[in-house]
Formats: sequence, structure tokens, C-alpha cells
Amino acid sequence: MMRSDEPATRDSRRPWWQDIRWITAGLVAGIVGLLMWNLFGPEPPITVARNTTFLTAPLAADGLPDYRAALLAAMGPAPKPEENAAVELLQVMWPLKLEAADLPVVCQALGILAVPPAETLPSPTKDAAVRVTHEMLAAARERPWTGAEFPELEAWLVAHEAALDRLVAAADRPRYWLPSPAMLRPNLQEFMEYHPDDTFVRLVAEHLRCRAMWHVGSGRHAAAWRDIRAGYRFSRLLTMPPNETCSAGVHLTQDGTGTMADRALTHALLGAPGLPADVLATIRRELDLIGPLPDLGDAFLDTERITMIEWRVALAKRIPGGRAGRRQALEFPVLGAGPPASRSWLDTLRQSFGTCDQAAVSTSLEWDIALERVNAYMDAVAAAARRSTHVARQAELKRLEADLCRSRNGPGWGGVGHVVCGIGSRKYRSAFVGEGSIWIFSDHFEIRTRSRASFDLTRTAAALAAWKADRAAGDDPYPETLAALVPKYFPVVPLDPFSDKPFIYERRGDGYLLASVGENGVYDGGDDRGGWIVRGEWRATSQDVDRDKSDIVVRMPVPPRPVAP
Repeated sequence: MMRSDEPATRDSRRPWWQDIRWITAGLVAGIVGLLMWNLFGPEPPITVARNTTFLTAPLAADGLPDYRAALLAAMGPAPKPEENAAVELLQVMWPLKLEAADLPVVCQALGILAVPPAETLPSPTKDAAVRVTHEMLAAARERPWTGAEFPELEAWLVAHEAALDRLVAAADRPRYWLPSPAMLRPNLQEFMEYHPDDTFVRLVAEHLRCRAMWHVGSGRHAAAWRDIRAGYRFSRLLTMPPNETCSAGVHLTQDGTGTMADRALTHALLGAPGLPADVLATIRRELDLIGPLPDLGDAFLDTERITMIEWRVALAKRIPGGRAGRRQALEFPVLGAGPPASRSWLDTLRQSFGTCDQAAVSTSLEWDIALERVNAYMDAVAAAARRSTHVARQAELKRLEADLCRSRNGPGWGGVGHVVCGIGSRKYRSAFVGEGSIWIFSDHFEIRTRSRASFDLTRTAAALAAWKADRAAGDDPYPETLAALVPKYFPVVPLDPFSDKPFIYERRGDGYLLASVGENGVYDGGDDRGGWIVRGEWRATSQDVDRDKSDIVVRMPVPPRPVAP
């Protein structure tokens, strides 16, 4: 029998594995605590520096940059109303798309009264006095026409001649200055588009292109050129300093407006029979003065950088409700009491901001890391944009975009990998949010190069028209090569900006084919993207073509409009 004072045997003590269990439970609790701290602990403040916030001044009341004030300052002081093309555009096409609540503050900034004008320019298809259809407009913008073909459209042009002439005159004003209402409101708790809807500039160009085609069809060549020139001028006003700081959407408006003017000139006026020599000389001289749209440079990229950084800063520090509020901002259709004008931009942000990102913003993040990712990407884009050729620039931009896609796809496990790494690492989540919804810029540079190619083709077509005008009866109407234009009509043989080689030029019948290889860098036989020119020849109706295998084509002569059956 065991005595009471003898030590207890192992069987009477607590089992050893119970000690391990408590140790394990303590470790698990510690890990969970660390994980919860990592996921929901306090966030470090944002550092105001070039590699994070990009701008370091001016500062708002919360100590972070006031991006809206900076962009407004970059636009420069408001010009006098009589020097501002946007003032006339607003008064002729009142109220553009400005909300009623925004009109007083915008008009005050422009230096005019917020009073609706007595008459405005209605859309042709919405004017109750005429019956203009979209099909009429599309046809009238494509080729020269007369009042016998579209009497309703002619009636609309005649009725609103004064308003259209005001827009033509406005194109010669020295500035286009129209700030977004978002820049003029002090509320920093709204995601807002920084630039107003400039599609009205494109709409003006479409109206004037329609009227130019009418003038050409009636033999009013000088009047046609005035309308086409106004389209060029509006597109250039939007890019003149300091407007090179405008957003990507505005730059797309500029490109589209300029390209429409190119098409009106090459599809109508330059090939018009009886084009007077003095009008042709004026066209060539003023095309040289107008010049191509400038390259997308540092000012444009800095504006896009600021836009991407500002909404991250706003998401991090300026949206009420903390992390729950910023997640809600990316999930629900309305942000607080934001005006309707803010919703479409926010909806676009939500669509591009994935589910993993939306979950990540509900956790604790190091926003400096997110901002550093944006700046690093934009620095690389800016370096790529400085490449001397389109081919080199696009190759570098495509490489950057591929690297970004690989980074966004995680460590090889797809969405599961993102979740695992995101839960375990605050830095990983922060970098992931930084790379979320980053703009892709290769398309913008490609479109700008296309605009330059289109404009240079138009100038070349004008030089060929001058060559033809200088020929005696019985001579060949056009040269065999573009080199023959040098030096009298061109200082050097014009080069295709897509290939850095001379444009494709072929003599065909009593005319010629002139083409740029386009975005794919390959001559595809003369299929124009619009489908009117296929294999280098005009078609009676627009054809379906492979846009990825198309060229930019000028084909002379332009046949008359097909007679409707």
C-alpha cells in the first residue's frame, strides 16, 4: 500500500498532452489576434510626398492635397467671356448637360449670368418643326448632298443658320475654358468626374460637317471650308495650353472631332468638281496653321495620375463611415447625397473595381503602398510615352499592361490565391488595391496616333489636289510617287506615324489610293474601317470589315452618292 507522503505517480498527475493543448490554444489565440489586428487594426496615416500623394500642395483642411483646386489652377484663370468659346457653346446649346443646381456656380465662374437664352439650337431629330431622321443625318454627314435629296434637313439648317454661324465664329475664339462643377464645389466626400461632358463639342462638329456637305453639294466651296475648319478649331481648342491637362475622355472627343473634319475634307471638298484655286490655297495654308493634334504628354498623364490617386485618397480618408462606408461606396448605386452627375463615373469605378478589391477596402490597409503602386505604374507609362516611335511606345505600353495583369492575377492560384495572401498580408492587400482599376493607356496613344495619321493623310490629299490643279489639260492628273510633291508641295515625303515609312500610294485609274497601315502596322489592301472603301475601291453601301485588319484610306475620286432605288 502506498503511503500518503509518497510522491504521486505519473498516472495520478495531469496528462502531458493537456499542457500541449493549452499551449496550442494560446498560440492559436495569439495568431488569431495578430490576424484580426492585421485585418482590422488602425491604419497608418497617408504620407504627403511625391511618391504617394504625388501633389504636396495645395493642402485641404484635412492635411491632404486638394486635387480639385490643383486641377482648377492648372486650367489657368478664366478668360473674358468674349474670348471663351465655351461661353458661346453653352449659350447656343443651353444647358449642355449641366444640372440645374450646377448652372449658377458654373456661369459665375465663366463670368456670365445664369439666365437661359431666348432661343437655343435644338437637335435636328428632336425639332418638332421638321422631320429629320437619324438615317438622314448619317447619310448627309457622309457625302455631299442637296436640298432635293433631304428637304427636311435643309429646312433645319436654314432655320438655324444664325445659331450655327455663332458656333463657327466661336471656334475662332482664343480659349475653351469650361471647368467641371466638381472643381467648383467644396465637398471632397464625393467621387466626381473632373471634366464636363465635352461630347457637345463633337455634336457641334457633326452639325457643321452636315452643313459643309450641303454647301459642297450646292457648290459653295468657301462656305463648306469655313464649317470644316470650325470643326478643326474646336478640336484644337480643347488641346491648347493649358487644356492639355484635360482628361482622357476629353482627348477622345478631340480625336473624334478632328477625324470628322478630315473625312469631310477628303470625302467631299478636296474631290469636289470646280474647287476654286483660291479656296484650295486657303485650305492648304490653314491646315498647316492648324497642325495635327499634339502628342499625349506629361501634362495629360499627370492629370490621369491625379484622378487615380485622388479617388484612392478620398476612399481612404474622405468618405464618411470609415471602412464600412468605403465598401458601401463601391457597392451601392448612390454615394451619400451625391448629385446624379457623379453616378455614372462611380458606376464605372465599381465595374472596374473587382470583388476582391471591394472586400479589401473593408480591411485595414497601408494606403502609402497603394499610392506608391499607382505612381510607379504612371512613371513607367510616362517613360514609355517618351519613346520616339509609335511601335516602340506601344510595345513598352503593352509590356507594362501585361505585367500589371500578371500582378493582378496573384501567385498562380487565381482568386483563391488573392484571398489567402490578402488575409495574411496587409501589404499585399494594399498593393492589390493600388493596382485595382488602373487605367490602360495604350488605346489612348493608339487613337491619338490614328488622329495624326488621318490629319497627315488629309494634308497629303490637299497637296495632291494642288498638284492636279497645276497640271495642264492632257497631263497626268496625279504624280506616280509622293516624292514628286517635294519640294514644291511638301518639304519632305510625308511619313505614316504607324510605320515611320511613307504612306501607301497607288495610282488607280484617273485617281489614286492613299493609305496609312493603321494600328496593326500592316497594309491590309485598302479596307477602310468605315466600310465605304474596300480593297481600295468605293462601295455603294457600307460593308462589314474586320476593324483589326483595316487601314486608313483616302480614295480619289469620290463617286457621287448612289441614287436610292
